[in-house]
Amino acid sequence: MRVGTFLVTAVVLLGFAGAAGGADVEQWGIFELTLKGPTGGNPFVDVRLSAEFRRGAKVFRPSGFYDGDGAYKIRFMPNAAGEWTYLTKSNRKELDGKKGQFTCTKAESGNHGPVRVHNTFQLAYTDGAPHFSVGTTCYAWAHQGDKMETQTLDTLKNAPFNKMRMCVFPKAYSYNNNEPDYYAYEGKPKKDWDFKRFNPAFWHHFEKRVRQLRDMGIEADIIIFHPYDRWGFKSMGHENNLFYLRYLVARLGAYRNVWWSFANEYDLLKWPMEHWDEYMKLVQQIDPYNHLRGIHNCRGWYDHSKPWVTHCSIQTSNFTDAKQYRDKYKKPVVYDECKYEGDIPQGWGNISAEQMTRNFWMGSLAGCYVGHGETYKHPQDLLWWAKGGVLRGKSPARIQFMRDIIEALPYQQMQPDFGNYPDVYALAKRGECYLTYFTDTKQATIDLPGGRPYKLDGIDTWEMKILPIGSAGPGKFTFTPPRKDYAVRLTRYAPGEKIRPQAEARADRLEGIAPVTVKFSTPWRQKCLWDFGDGGTSTSKSPVHTFTNPGIYTVTLTVTDSAGAVGCTTLAVSADRSLNEPVVRFGFADGDHPKVSLHGGKVVRLADGGYNLGSGEPFKWIKVGDGPVKELEGARSFTVCGWLKASDMKVGAGGNRILFTLQRNHSGIDIVHHSDGAMRLAVNQWPDRIRNDSSKGKVRIGKWVFFAVTYDAAKQKDNVHWYFGDEATAAKLDRTNSYNNGPAGQGSGNLVIGNFNKTLQGAGLDRQFRGQIRRLQIYASRLSGRGALPLERIRELQKMK
Repeated sequence: MRVGTFLVTAVVLLGFAGAAGGADVEQWGIFELTLKGPTGGNPFVDVRLSAEFRRGAKVFRPSGFYDGDGAYKIRFMPNAAGEWTYLTKSNRKELDGKKGQFTCTKAESGNHGPVRVHNTFQLAYTDGAPHFSVGTTCYAWAHQGDKMETQTLDTLKNAPFNKMRMCVFPKAYSYNNNEPDYYAYEGKPKKDWDFKRFNPAFWHHFEKRVRQLRDMGIEADIIIFHPYDRWGFKSMGHENNLFYLRYLVARLGAYRNVWWSFANEYDLLKWPMEHWDEYMKLVQQIDPYNHLRGIHNCRGWYDHSKPWVTHCSIQTSNFTDAKQYRDKYKKPVVYDECKYEGDIPQGWGNISAEQMTRNFWMGSLAGCYVGHGETYKHPQDLLWWAKGGVLRGKSPARIQFMRDIIEALPYQQMQPDFGNYPDVYALAKRGECYLTYFTDTKQATIDLPGGRPYKLDGIDTWEMKILPIGSAGPGKFTFTPPRKDYAVRLTRYAPGEKIRPQAEARADRLEGIAPVTVKFSTPWRQKCLWDFGDGGTSTSKSPVHTFTNPGIYTVTLTVTDSAGAVGCTTLAVSADRSLNEPVVRFGFADGDHPKVSLHGGKVVRLADGGYNLGSGEPFKWIKVGDGPVKELEGARSFTVCGWLKASDMKVGAGGNRILFTLQRNHSGIDIVHHSDGAMRLAVNQWPDRIRNDSSKGKVRIGKWVFFAVTYDAAKQKDNVHWYFGDEATAAKLDRTNSYNNGPAGQGSGNLVIGNFNKTLQGAGLDRQFRGQIRRLQIYASRLSGRGALPLERIRELQKMK
């Protein structure tokens, strides 16, 4: 590099280990020019500095910034290889008119440039390489000190994430009570700041973390403002906000991995909308590299159709409206916050690993991008979502599994197929490949064009297994998944490629009371292997196997032909428990099974073993057992019965909970009553929009009522029966309904009596049953019809004390 007689240093930022004078700069790397200048007054305000960088017709004009101790810097990210020249401009003579040049070399392996919008709805790197965004949130990880921040970086090395949401300012919120080592401004905590003087030590530290993420191939989604503040950074005022934005862009804009996220939950800041518009337009104007720009909501959405917004950064777990969001905004949709895997009390932070995995499959195959977060309780409040550190959940491995599958496909050429939406989410490159995710066990049909068949793979999204099932098509292909949360991959055979063998498994029975002995067979005459799902295997063509313990077992047959080609198929075998005892027995004088724990306000245990939850605040709930009732998961039929005496018919939105096992809004059972005295049963879904009610007037104030409801997923019609009686009258049939939403789902939440479980308590505890509950029992079976008890048996249960 050529320099004049002034004091100047050029540094190539490839770590801050750079070389002065003559160093080459990698394409989309950083050329940094350092000049010595005035220290008097307030250099942050008094001195203006920029430079013009040229290569042929290409011209960039980044702004410079003051870095303390008389050092002024200009950072530039060259976008093309070749010779570049620069000329500085300043209102100070000693910084103005400085000339020089440098050489930009081609990008090295792994450096694809900044991420851009591609094909309207997608993201890609500047060089055209695909970018399948898999984000995570660690809001304040860069404010935790070197030890924990290093631990976070080490964790990311083995994590599936290529984008990190992170705040510039520290965060004051639950689990975020520590003070940071550095602050962005000169002054003293908590609110004695000079918003016209930045603290270079803070910025050195913060940009080091951005740079380290860059070197790991991770995008830094920088959250510029947020409402969770005790230091005064959300109250700097409009003009200081603008001043801050200019400094931020000057310092960090040359990092290729930067995204600008203007706020986390912008609507909680209550700033005028015209200010938000001005902030985004300003950055659009002064950022010479046009980094991605988004803004994140709490309840009120920003208008993402505005031209300065590049992508929709949204907080919602509503994946059924993904198509609507795409159609409305015509931009990439990023579900940056779809709730977090964890176990904290707040509803947004306690979804299961299964639900987080499900969210990624649904959102990704709807043509959107999804972000992860994790909020498991820790004695020192070391939650990943807040501070980073280590990951404790089970979803990251499953997210990596999904990411590997999608990135192995030409996914940038695949479009979402909404033909079976929202029960089925699919990406397709018609005539070439299809990836389909089933949220339920409902059948779906796909039209497979072309004259060649397709390889068919079954994907267990939780167990992370891929089975080469065989072949399909061309033509109409109909598939029924063996379980929920199952995916299939279809890829067309190449010309001349050998067709897989087709496995066929037979069984003389698929269900029974444990121990269940099953005779299997296959017409395949070559090599075969049976895996019975309980640790047992066989290479026989007609094995006999006994399933000793209750459960649902996936039996896999793998066949191999003489050329080594493999095909698989599966069967599901249900071994049921005895129905002599209920899976739940609650509110009896001789105790509860499983054991219960009382929460919220005071719950009164009655002399007859029942419980009185009272009529109002503080709201209460009764947790049954230490985890989900496993015998309910996969139940094809069940009966719930018990006694109720209401003390108040005031109900919360959607009805008051008598029994709740849902995992938020799916996988489980929800029984409510409404203000008109009708009861409602929902299976694997939120009950608000369904019609599966008893007659009105059944739940009454001050009167003990016996109820029973039976459900049989094997029947499509007349599969729900409601029965009612009282202390003087034997139970009798009240109503028969046709409502079938499949077997009770796997991955349900904890069973709670009288209110929500933790997965939905954040929505409000006012949906509590107000009154007394006693002698509640649940009988469940994984066999068709067996758990739906007849009236004679229900009347026997009514008489039990």
